[in-house]
Amino acid sequence: MKTLKTLLCALLLFHIVSSFVINIQIIKTWKSSTYSSLNRYGKKIINYLEFFNLPDGIQTGMRNYAYYTGIERGYEYYSPNAADKKTEILFKHNNIPIVLPGKTFESSFKIKSIFTILGSQLENEGFRNRVIQSMAVRLFTLHPQINEMNVTIEKRYFPSLAEIKQDKPIKIEETTVYNIKKN
Repeated sequence: MKTLKTLLCALLLFHIVSSFVINIQIIKTWKSSTYSSLNRYGKKIINYLEFFNLPDGIQTGMRNYAYYTGIERGYEYYSPNAADKKTEILFKHNNIPIVLPGKTFESSFKIKSIFTILGSQLENEGFRNRVIQSMAVRLFTLHPQINEMNVTIEKRYFPSLAEIKQDKPIKIEETTVYNIKKN
């Protein structure tokens, strides 16, 4: 019984250390990411993490363990390093937003979440065009009464905590980028 308890404690400790190391490595990759929108505190933390390195063999073993257990996603999903900007695509017909497809709460949530995940990538015109084409085809199919729609890019700029204390509001910019007609 004591041997089993020791083994389980060792496995738990290995899991915790692996999670920590994998997430530090993931956070370090943000520095080279072209899609990262780190705030100034996040950039400071990444600069400090540059000094945290492990041998490649240990990192590979922990990475394989992380893939097996599902912890490779990292803490970036739960990060308090919130971006100061959110980009979203809106489809409108006669200036009224068209509801994106989603029959259940979960599917609607996933569709809304994709904009958060894609965030700054939506500013890349080629990528944005592929997303818009795919979504427009689906929306025209779901709403046969609609013959044309405007596609708007909405950017929300969030103030810092210091700016919030000064009552600075969220800045919203809407730009119509396309007028799509059903062919």
